[in-house]
Amino acid sequence: MAVPEADLRQRERELQIPEFEDPGWTADTIERILRTDPVVQIDRIDEFAMPWFNYVFPGGEWHTLAIMDDVSWDYCDAPG
Repeated sequence: MAVPEADLRQRERELQIPEFEDPGWTADTIERILRTDPVVQIDRIDEFAMPWFNYVFPGGEWHTLAIMDDVSWDYCDAPG
């Protein structure tokens, strides 16, 4: 798994803007998730067929993200 290219490019653009608050937040967060636990469980699929997952880091910080880039993620069936 990898950070989607679009998020990496977005981070690069945001880093070029000195006053931009928290540049690269999405790419940074996905990188942290992949380092911590690269397997996520899809929590829901919205009305546009976009899969979403919730992630809670140790310590309680949580995020809700959609998977929009099919080439950077591997899909597998849930065990059992």
